[in-house]
Amino acid sequence: MKNFLKIFLIIEIYLFCSVNISFAESLKITLEDAINLALKNNRTIEQSEDDREAARWNLSAVRRSFGPSLNWISSANKIGGRFYNDSRASRSQFNSWTEEQKIASGYQIADFPRYESETSNSLNFSFPIYSGGRLESQKKSAEYNLNSADLILENTRQEIKFQTTQAFYQVLQYNDLMNVRMEEMINLSEHLENVKIQYEIGTVAMSDVLATNVQLANSRQNYNSAQINFENAVATLNNLIGLPVDTNLIMDGDLKYTSFDEDENFCLEYALNHRPDGIAANFSVKSAESAVNQAKAGTRPNISAVVSGAFSGEGAFKADHIKEHWAAGLEMNWNIFDNNVTSAQVKQTKILQKKAESQEKEQIEKIRLEVHNAYTSLRISEKNVKISEETIQQAQEQYLIAKIRYEEGVDTNLNVMDAQEKLTQARTNYFSALYFYNTSKAQLEKAMGIPIVIDAAIYKKAVDEGKVSKKALEFSKVE
Repeated sequence: MKNFLKIFLIIEIYLFCSVNISFAESLKITLEDAINLALKNNRTIEQSEDDREAARWNLSAVRRSFGPSLNWISSANKIGGRFYNDSRASRSQFNSWTEEQKIASGYQIADFPRYESETSNSLNFSFPIYSGGRLESQKKSAEYNLNSADLILENTRQEIKFQTTQAFYQVLQYNDLMNVRMEEMINLSEHLENVKIQYEIGTVAMSDVLATNVQLANSRQNYNSAQINFENAVATLNNLIGLPVDTNLIMDGDLKYTSFDEDENFCLEYALNHRPDGIAANFSVKSAESAVNQAKAGTRPNISAVVSGAFSGEGAFKADHIKEHWAAGLEMNWNIFDNNVTSAQVKQTKILQKKAESQEKEQIEKIRLEVHNAYTSLRISEKNVKISEETIQQAQEQYLIAKIRYEEGVDTNLNVMDAQEKLTQARTNYFSALYFYNTSKAQLEKAMGIPIVIDAAIYKKAVDEGKVSKKALEFSKVE
């Protein structure tokens, strides 16, 4: 009879808990699946990829500055004024002369223009020969900016991986807490039936029935709160991995304890060598150094090879006003005095370099702090997992003892409900400790800079050896 009653109560509670089940599309998903979807669909990664592409095209533009340029200028104008009015009058007078007078004057009819429109065209070709180091420094700065963008993209991937892992574990935690609250309802419902039976035979007071009813109602509210947390956690995970927020995820995995054997010094040393954002900060310093050299180039001459040509006429591409003419040679542009504008720019870039150096030091300090905090959190959570695991067993025994003693009439209803509450709290603490342990472990991996697509340390080595961004990415790709 007791087993039948327990099954009936479980079915009743299941129906109560299933009222808000969504009929949206379902998807079974593992942690690895979630991370892969996030790396593919997440908007933040997409934006970081765009930043990287912008840096790549900026470098391409700078590289092309070393090559030739061809500039065509064309204009069409309506012209007039005293010069042309006088010219037209002189033309009329010239036309009235005899041939002998025209020859004797030395003029020709073309010397007296009467046109009212003019089209001019000019072509200018130039090729930089010497820029005082400006183009070279600009190219170096753009290369370092691209290197930095490569690493920031990798850092973004690592951050999204952590956020996805944290969100995945959050869903598992709230799912476990829902199960804890459901088991609590089952226990209280079963206890309530026992209390009612004992009340009917007169062994307990009505207050026991009322108190148990209140406790069961509170338990149902706690379950509803856990369900809200679960559904919000699922929506957050869906948003991170690029799925509709109402997608019904079927979680393939559970919270469990797996040991982490490395010490803090190892984690810190690894982080200082592998954190993409730390190495990116170093590339930013080098970019700032190149910017200083670029500003200093303003005091040196610029030499270019130039070829130019021009002509103009009354119609398009005609040369009846000014005949074709061209010039070829070298052109030097030397800013000898600019009222100390270049000097001010050099000082500005030096300050920006100093700022970049300070930001690099700040980033290193931040890495040290993140590793320390994550490692400390990991070890404390590890202790809590072991403590709460033992506490569950003790709370379970305490609840069973209180329940049996109440059924035998030697204990109070208050002690049974208190034991149930302690059991629920012990289970809640256990799953919370598991959640914090696993998320701390994921946070430590993020703080260490565990590679996803590229190994930042290998990438830096490749760049230091002179490899361009594309080759460095290939060289440092994680298999």
